[in-house]
Amino acid sequence: MVVAEACEMFILELTHRGWTHAEKNKRQSLQKNDIAAAISQTYIFDFLVDRVPTNEGGRDEVVPKAIPGGAIDSSHYYVQQ
Repeated sequence: MVVAEACEMFILELTHRGWTHAEKNKRQSLQKNDIAAAISQTYIFDFLVDRVPTNEGGRDEVVPKAIPGGAIDSSHYYVQQ
């Protein structure tokens, strides 16, 4: 039961952060790139960076990687090869 609650909280947090990204782009639908942006911009989701691709349709989408403290480090970018 505890694991189920933890999974629910994890998915809820990831969805909220993705939704914030979608709203910044003036969209009313959540897309895969919103989740990818939420993962790459949030330090606590760093373990998912290798699992969620950031490119769609063959073009590379560069998303800034998060650094501790919540700031975005624009000098380092993650591009999946």
